[in-house]
Amino acid sequence: MNIERTIYYLLLICFMSSCAALKPDKYVNGQIELTNKNLNLLNGKYSRISANQSKSGDLFWNLYTKGYNLGDEKLCYVKLNVINNKRIEVSLLKNDSLIKSKILKGKIKNGYFEFRKRILVLPTIFLNTFRTTKFRIGILNNSNLTTDYNQISWGTGFVVVPFYEKEIEPNFEYEKIK
Repeated sequence: MNIERTIYYLLLICFMSSCAALKPDKYVNGQIELTNKNLNLLNGKYSRISANQSKSGDLFWNLYTKGYNLGDEKLCYVKLNVINNKRIEVSLLKNDSLIKSKILKGKIKNGYFEFRKRILVLPTIFLNTFRTTKFRIGILNNSNLTTDYNQISWGTGFVVVPFYEKEIEPNFEYEKIK
């Protein structure tokens, strides 16, 4: 077997075995099961930083990707607007000024709204990356948002140095701003 075929099979195995998936968790305490009829409960403004005060629990970065550093996160919030049972408009606002807005697709699954899986493949000379991300949101009785996030990344840097990263952020809670 030649080297190209071996590399091809190794890459195929890696792609097939490294998908980010969310476990069908039971609901957290006080969670409301989302359905087509009550999906509008998600509408509203939410704190960008989780109530857990974790720096990795940034709601906007989990919904989009990393990249918007607007300084004081306490002045920023995320607004969700349900368009239909497959689309939610997500907006980043700072002091009521719109910074970025995008319509994200997903579906209701296991009582959560699960966003479509995002896959990033970046093949270059110095850095080769594969990243797959899965994110879902739910609503609590106190009108706060609960989220689950899973991301798997792997690749090589400077042609030879391999890396692997797995991020799991279960049950983060984001306060609803009234």
